[in-house]
Amino acid sequence: MFISTCSINEPFFFPGGEEACLLIHGFTGSPGEMIPMGEFLNKCGYSVLGVRLKGHGTSPEDMARTRWPDWLESCEEGYHELKEKCKVIYTIGFSMGGILAINLALHHEMAGVVTISSPIYIMNRKLFLLPVLKFFKKYEDKKTNKSFYEKEMEKYLSGYDKTPLVCVQSLLTLISLTKKKLNSFNKPILVIQSKGDRTVNYRSARYIYDNVKSDNKRLYWLERSGHMVILGEERERVFDEIRKFLKSLKEAYNK
Repeated sequence: MFISTCSINEPFFFPGGEEACLLIHGFTGSPGEMIPMGEFLNKCGYSVLGVRLKGHGTSPEDMARTRWPDWLESCEEGYHELKEKCKVIYTIGFSMGGILAINLALHHEMAGVVTISSPIYIMNRKLFLLPVLKFFKKYEDKKTNKSFYEKEMEKYLSGYDKTPLVCVQSLLTLISLTKKKLNSFNKPILVIQSKGDRTVNYRSARYIYDNVKSDNKRLYWLERSGHMVILGEERERVFDEIRKFLKSLKEAYNK
């Protein structure tokens, strides 16, 4: 059961109308990174649920015991929770959350999907060494540079200081499987990507856009942001573009 909370490591639910947004955070992240977007969408009248993916928001050791089917299962649980309360569901995923959103929509009734900074191509050149590295070390050190964010946004950042390599391998498997499924995806979709992203190669957005079979699809570019556009300087543009997209779907839905 999801509760109304703004604790950055806990799932949250903001009650609103019969239209709902399911928010999915990124790899090694937590629900907190989705709270500003969730609050914005809730003020627009939507019910909002931010899930916590299994193994996230606790410890790297917990995460090391999970794989991509566990993360997708968390999204499934959130979807069914919302389905009991609301008539129309949109799913919005950040980074890996966008890849999970696509997979969720392939098997469930969904009015629309938004992917933000979602990976098909990853910038980290060490990844080609992963099949060997994972036998010599369990974790890769990770640092978050908070200097990229305004002070008011820093409080929403919560991530691990090390990443389980077995989970990185599982993420790559998820991406590979999703690439093969894109031509089966036909729901309305908005793809958002910054060209300044140093984590996800911006060509990922074009790949998703070009390969989905949706009749209603949009690609929205940002120029100044890094990877975490949902907390960066262009976040208000991101939120407003999502608002306009969802509004357009509602208008089409009500015709």
